[in-house]
Amino acid sequence: MPRYRIEFRKEGPARFISHLDLVRTLERAMRRAGLPLAFSQGFNPHPRFSLGAPLPVGVKGEKEYLDLELVAALPVDEMLKRLNDQLPRGLKVTRVWRIPDDAPALMATLEKATYRVDVSLAREITQEDLQRSIDGLLETPEVIITRRAGEDKEKVLDIRPGIYALSGRLEDGRARLEMSLAVGNRGTVRPEEVVLVLAERFGLPVKDEQPDVIRTGLYPAEPEKSYGG
Repeated sequence: MPRYRIEFRKEGPARFISHLDLVRTLERAMRRAGLPLAFSQGFNPHPRFSLGAPLPVGVKGEKEYLDLELVAALPVDEMLKRLNDQLPRGLKVTRVWRIPDDAPALMATLEKATYRVDVSLAREITQEDLQRSIDGLLETPEVIITRRAGEDKEKVLDIRPGIYALSGRLEDGRARLEMSLAVGNRGTVRPEEVVLVLAERFGLPVKDEQPDVIRTGLYPAEPEKSYGG
């Protein structure tokens, strides 16, 4: 059966849709678009599609991906138009292409994600101050954090191997950070964890408010890397 990879944006009001609600919204759009969907077997069959790494609620995604299986081939431009005609505001398909029928699962291929993170600052700093905090983190061989793993459990992780790149600049009293972080089945580093480490250990005067996070891309894995969880 033909398989397709779909690139889409998740922004505006759609960024507050949970992962589960996103799955439901996409399924409804596919059905209303009249796509010849392939379905799973069993008592409660569902369309055969899978998303890349889930986005936390409130985080925008500029290049998100899903894989979709059909029972009959369709032109990719027709699929794009049909889906966009049915998707709600804030969700938009930007590209569709055919992938090999035996291509590995999308989630299994992902290694890293890039993010743009705007952080409000509690006081004025210079570009040199910001760079000093960033360099301090990047020059540290280990960055140990404690992550909640359920209501009563915690997990201790070294996230430093999963921080591939980090840079920043000051804009209008805020720090804009660009990050390349581990994501996928072999481990994930969260951008808010990087911000917390910069604040608590490397002197970045972050205001006590949620940073504005945009995931700008997802990228394939390379072999023999493992990190986080």
